[in-house]
Amino acid sequence: MRISAIITGVIYIGALAVAALLLWQTLQMSSALISLTTRVPATATVAAPTATAAPLLILPTPVPPTPAPTVAPPPTELVGYHPKSGRYIAVWLPPVFEGEARESFFANVDIIDDISPFWYTTDASGRLYGRRDDELVRIAHDNNVRIIPSIHNVGNPGAVVPVLTNPQLRARHIQNIVDEVLARGYDGIDIDYESLAPSVRDDFTAFIIELSAALRAHNKLLTVAVHAKDRDDGGLGAFQDWRAIGTHVDQLRIMTYDYHWRGSGPGPVAPAYWIEAVAGYAREVVDPAKVLIGVHFYGYDWPPEGNATARPWRIIEEIINEYQPTVSFIERNARGRVGESTFTYRTSAGTRTVWFMTDTGLADKIATVQKLDLAGIAIWQLGYERPEYWQTVRANLVQDSTLIQRALNALLPEH
Repeated sequence: MRISAIITGVIYIGALAVAALLLWQTLQMSSALISLTTRVPATATVAAPTATAAPLLILPTPVPPTPAPTVAPPPTELVGYHPKSGRYIAVWLPPVFEGEARESFFANVDIIDDISPFWYTTDASGRLYGRRDDELVRIAHDNNVRIIPSIHNVGNPGAVVPVLTNPQLRARHIQNIVDEVLARGYDGIDIDYESLAPSVRDDFTAFIIELSAALRAHNKLLTVAVHAKDRDDGGLGAFQDWRAIGTHVDQLRIMTYDYHWRGSGPGPVAPAYWIEAVAGYAREVVDPAKVLIGVHFYGYDWPPEGNATARPWRIIEEIINEYQPTVSFIERNARGRVGESTFTYRTSAGTRTVWFMTDTGLADKIATVQKLDLAGIAIWQLGYERPEYWQTVRANLVQDSTLIQRALNALLPEH
């Protein structure tokens, strides 16, 4: 019995020792776990800041996975209603959706098909920078408007060159774009890379073709803003090969404005004779069903010397009311039809000259779109306009006799 009691006591003491050891190890592990969990949130905040942490963002985060969409895509059945008027009406928006741009959007949302807020730019590594607004995505889709944000290089044209010319950087840039489009629920993306050298022509073409394929794999749209030209090697647009990229884009938005520009002398911003020449060339090399003619909702105000200032209609109207100048409508000049208005006014610094688009000139541009059977118009920029511009659009584009007749022909028996 004593031997049995001794053995039982030894076993009991050993069990107590093992239990004590296990308890000690458990306490050590708990301490380590507590220490770890207190460090994780700080690291996560640095690695993955929220989209609203700052007004200017670097997008998207380079660390996978791509963030889950925060905005539901539009219902499939809505997409088929475009274009609302029979021809597309696309508008560029300022980065912030407020003020006159917001008012104009809601006043004309029944005929606007696409909006392209000027949200994004890039750097030499292909990352995206910019502002974005998920609420505007929801508003657009609720109103059967496709949202196709713009990526541009306006502030620093050369920044995009290393991205276009390096296949690896180009691929990374394209992936960043596609990730952002899918994550935010956009309908596509608008590329507005301007003022590049003719030497990047092949690289720009490759970029558009590769980006188009990546977007179309997800049923997303690609629109491209291009410099106006009436021949292949014309002016600033020599690096953009319309014939090569035309089959890969959903819209070719031609910037048919700034014929006279900030750095030139005074003159019409988009004369009708130039619009016709550019549109005619575009129709020869690109499917006209993809071609949108740019319409400027602004004017230029030139000082006696130096660069002009772009003016929205509100400011031009204030100048007219204050200085009471004689406003002249220029129907034609030595080169052909013009369709813009101009006036001069005197300030303490000398005589200034203003040119701006009239309702008649806008109707003429729409007539060119109809005559050449192009896709529609692209407006720069929503909120800059005089209210009468939209009346002209409604009277001449929405009530389009060409499209009405086309619809009727489909119903008539052959004769």
